[in-house]
Parts: sequence; C-alpha cells; structure tokens
Amino acid sequence: MMVCNADRVRAWVDENEVEVLFADGLDDAVIGLTRDMKSGTYRVVYDTHRVIQVLMNDQGLDYDDACEHLEVNIVGAYVGDGTPVWSFLPAIEEEDEDTMRKGGTD
Repeated sequence: MMVCNADRVRAWVDENEVEVLFADGLDDAVIGLTRDMKSGTYRVVYDTHRVIQVLMNDQGLDYDDACEHLEVNIVGAYVGDGTPVWSFLPAIEEEDEDTMRKGGTD
C-alpha cells in the first residue's frame, strides 16, 4: 500500500512534535513541508494543480470554477503563521491548461 504525502508529513510532524495546519479535504495535493528559517515555522506545501484536480473530482467543479475557488477561498485565506504554502508550476504552453481542463494532471 502506497502512503500518500499527507500521511508522511503527518507522521513526521507527530514524530518531531511540530505544529502545522492542513487544508481540509486536500490531502491528495500535499507535496511536502517547508520551514521558515527566520521564524522556525513549518508549513505544509500544496500543489495547486493537484488542488484543482481535487476540486474538480471531489466537488464536481469545472476547471474555471475550481480555479476561482482556489484563488478566492483557499490561496486567499490567511490563517496565521502556519498558513499553508500554495505551489505551482507555470504553464508554458496552452496545452498544459487544456490538459487540466480535461481532467488530466500532466
């Protein structure tokens, strides 16, 4: 059985007695952790392309609505020092966006 990234992050966080904030329902989009070297705060890192896929698959949103929901309700939400990090790889061709619109991840 393959362990998802969120499970690995939770296990590490528990083992190291670190506090982080997870976004509800987005475990499939977790890609890891980051640490602010100045404050020492750890933050969960999410892949925004995977978040869009989760919103499309789990909530039945189309691509445009998923993107809007991500920007307004997720990325735009500040919940303190431990607010998750939202990472993305910029699309370099229109084909990347077309793939996402069709429900693909690559």
